[in-house]
Amino acid sequence: MIKVNDLTVKIGGRTILNDITLDIPHGHWTCLVGPNGAGKTTFLKVLLGVREYSGSIQDDGVEVYRNHKRNVAFVPQQPEIPTGMSVAEYVSLGRSKVEGWGVESSRSRSFIEEVLIQTQLYGMHERHVAQLSGGEMQRALIARALAQEPELILLDEPTSALDLHHQISVLNNIELLKTQGVTVISTMHDITLAAMYAERIVVMHEGKVLLGGKASDVIHSAELRTAYDNRINVFTLDSGRPVIVASKEEN
Repeated sequence: MIKVNDLTVKIGGRTILNDITLDIPHGHWTCLVGPNGAGKTTFLKVLLGVREYSGSIQDDGVEVYRNHKRNVAFVPQQPEIPTGMSVAEYVSLGRSKVEGWGVESSRSRSFIEEVLIQTQLYGMHERHVAQLSGGEMQRALIARALAQEPELILLDEPTSALDLHHQISVLNNIELLKTQGVTVISTMHDITLAAMYAERIVVMHEGKVLLGGKASDVIHSAELRTAYDNRINVFTLDSGRPVIVASKEEN
């Protein structure tokens, strides 16, 4: 269990996260939703252990800040793209946490190949990452995270640069990780996709958590509508799956 207690983050005198208390269970997919500026990305970086905070965040009873023993993979929205590195080499960076860089075992090399195939990157494994499109780079980021075989994976808008086909493919790969016991925490703007994949949803607004719980409960909550200024509608398909649509603002 990841236990967040009285979490507050201030940057440049501005409060970004404000007094958050929340439990995040291991082995599940938890999705952070909310409008731009809600603090979702900052929350991910705090969970990663790279951002200072007041309060406490403990992962299995151990404080996360600068705890380098954790096997945590992070997929950012805006990565630094190295020059002169092939896709295969970039994905191999994920093994450095496991074995070190450049000393991969035959098992690791086989695993990297499987990951490249899984993320539909194998045919471009010799291309330089700097030559990839936005969507291809997003898949390379996911592949690097998968290669790490993490215990926890943090994803900041993992489908933002992908077309619908690749969105579903990538999210299916992430869901497969969850079935293997990996804890998944993501941010997503597409609440319909969040409800489709995540078991738990946390609604954030202006640096606070309005509600966290089962996706099926949160999707129909007043707190979700409040976070989006009551400008969303929730419809239920015949299959029982919810679809969230923004309301058109009338003149």
